[in-house]
Amino acid sequence: MGDPLVRRGVSIAIEDGKISKISENPQDFEGTHFDTVLDGKNKLVLPGFVNAHTHLAMVLLRGYSDDRNLQEWLEQEIWPAERKLTEDDVYWASLLGIAEMIRSGTTTFCDMYFFMDAVAQAVKESGLRAVLSYGIIAPQPGEKAQRELSVTEKFLRAWHNSAEGRIRVAVGPHAPYTCCDEVWRDARALALQYNTIIHTHLQETLAEVNESFRLYQKSPTERLEALGVFEAPTVAAHGVHLRDSDVAILVRRGVGLAHCPTSNLKLGSGIAPVKRYKQMGLRVGIGTDGAASNNNLDMLEELRLAALLAKRDDPTALPAAEALQMATRAGAQMLELEGVGHLAEGAEADIILIDMSGAHWQPGHNPVSDLVYAAQASDVETVLVAGRIVMKEKEILTFDEERAKANVRALSAKYRKL
Repeated sequence: MGDPLVRRGVSIAIEDGKISKISENPQDFEGTHFDTVLDGKNKLVLPGFVNAHTHLAMVLLRGYSDDRNLQEWLEQEIWPAERKLTEDDVYWASLLGIAEMIRSGTTTFCDMYFFMDAVAQAVKESGLRAVLSYGIIAPQPGEKAQRELSVTEKFLRAWHNSAEGRIRVAVGPHAPYTCCDEVWRDARALALQYNTIIHTHLQETLAEVNESFRLYQKSPTERLEALGVFEAPTVAAHGVHLRDSDVAILVRRGVGLAHCPTSNLKLGSGIAPVKRYKQMGLRVGIGTDGAASNNNLDMLEELRLAALLAKRDDPTALPAAEALQMATRAGAQMLELEGVGHLAEGAEADIILIDMSGAHWQPGHNPVSDLVYAAQASDVETVLVAGRIVMKEKEILTFDEERAKANVRALSAKYRKL
């Protein structure tokens, strides 16, 4: 993932969770003892994917409500169902979602949801890397708003920089339309106090933008800028309906955009014009959103769709290599994760091995194009995070995947409508 983008016949040494050496010369490794050796022959080795926006435990609601617009989907179906959630539900759903992500090559993800202690526990056990945020919903100032903020601060104190540094905690006001000005100011203060990022949703639908103009005479982006929110590092999901003036604010403030094409298409929210955003200098990563609106957590599928949608009127708009960078290094940089999303000496050993023996990989003219346009999640064979093998030859080693599946199936009974 450097220059050149692809190197062949390479050996990679890992020590203390980081990449200590990368070399095409076998002599560089002679006389060195390794506890474990993984055979990379006929494998594509690359940094694990960085899922820049998701709601992990929503795998519990996969298929629960489909084919509706965002506001109906949220207000009439999802939010009522989420009132039934328990910490146990979220823990097992998080493990199941992690299994799905591991199997499709994701090693880092940025999450927003509820019962976040349970999510953090699942991440800790699984070995993955994550930026986690409690979803603050407080449209009015007052006691509820302060309670939501106190939950966030308690979560920060308990989990920020925990699990050997694999878990970071972000401040997560859900969206401009679900949080009042007071909450946004306090969220900014918390993020600056704890030296972390803000994770939110922004201008996902045209209705959201129009309502903001009606209430505030400003776009959601302009409103947050006026409140000083972007003084804290911020990652905003979706951004489907950003005007040039909004993009200019986000570029000036260094805000990162998590592009979630599948969810935006499925909910009828629109298609973010990524080509224009990137031309204006906006930082863009890729996220799956939650499995209730995607309906999977497959970053290979997501980066392919991102590349193809960008090309709808220009085949040169988002080349395969650039889409791959968005799904790896760009996402890590937005999340302020040093040493993540690329393979280099001194970088974190978050690495995936992909089997290139399948028929759809042949004849193999360009491994980057094959990865972006032809690869399947089932090609992911081995996954390492911070040098630890979390999946080897398609077997997850850090937790019991079958137990997670069985528990989610059992827990889902109380959510069934059919």
